[in-house]
Amino acid sequence: MTAFIFLLLPFMSAQDTAYYELWDIDNLENIGGHSVEFLGNPEVVNTELGAAVEFDGDGDRLLVDANPIGESKEFTVEVIFWPKASYPANTEPRFIHIQDPDDPQSKRVMIELRLNESGACYLDGFMLTDIGNLALIDETLTHPTETWLHAAITYKEGVFKTYMEGMEELSGNVAFQNTILGSDGKTSIGSRMDARNWFNGRIKTLKVTRKALAPEEFLKVSIAGDLESDGREPVRGFSLYPVPVDDLLTVSRGVSTPANWHVKIMDPAGKNLFSKQVNHSAQSGITINTSEFQPGLYLVQLMSEGISETRRIYVQH
Repeated sequence: MTAFIFLLLPFMSAQDTAYYELWDIDNLENIGGHSVEFLGNPEVVNTELGAAVEFDGDGDRLLVDANPIGESKEFTVEVIFWPKASYPANTEPRFIHIQDPDDPQSKRVMIELRLNESGACYLDGFMLTDIGNLALIDETLTHPTETWLHAAITYKEGVFKTYMEGMEELSGNVAFQNTILGSDGKTSIGSRMDARNWFNGRIKTLKVTRKALAPEEFLKVSIAGDLESDGREPVRGFSLYPVPVDDLLTVSRGVSTPANWHVKIMDPAGKNLFSKQVNHSAQSGITINTSEFQPGLYLVQLMSEGISETRRIYVQH
């Protein structure tokens, strides 16, 4: 059985009293104290992280009667989601869309996703203001599908940024003249506001803060255990460091784990980049050269005597 520990810790200190809304996406009637309309047949499902809403990529969406950004001049939007590998049916889901549908300028803030034929995904952050627009997207910054992910966008003093798994990916400049958004508005979850570009997968949590948070202030997502166990028990006693890694990754074996083990490193699409069998009981760990790896997310698979565990690491040069 896969073991998960999932922690969501909203950041609020005595020095930081920024308004925020933390929405648990676990029903179809009321999200964060706001009324909800839905299209299609989104379903409330039980997941490793508790109840979440599942979207089938074909007409499912929630429309929450609230604009949690309001008229704030800066913001952070965070989402915990599980995207299905649904290429080519759902290649460009616009799964978080905040806008006043009656705004003649169509000002909006969006978190979008792109899926490719390799089964990976990459993030697209988009803003349209009263005087400009900006899309932040890079098809080389890929991430795995069919696992829980954290994405975030922030905006402050004209700078728009995107993050995946707490790591900054892209930034750019876009200005506004009066307000980013108006006080009114709605939040579409699972598709664009105008009911297209459908998302296939699960959404667990949405948090909007009227302040540009630093990554260390984001929702803390800790998933411990086997990400791809195939029914096997997780490996016990392994550690990976440093994380994020620059040029050298150390894989350390604890004294209680088997002596014979195998380590693999794969890109988010599952392409094997490193593989080594370790058979010496005296060898407690190995060091792997990651200097030639492109910055981004990788999967480290540890296997030993019928047990297996896959963990995520980030390379950041």
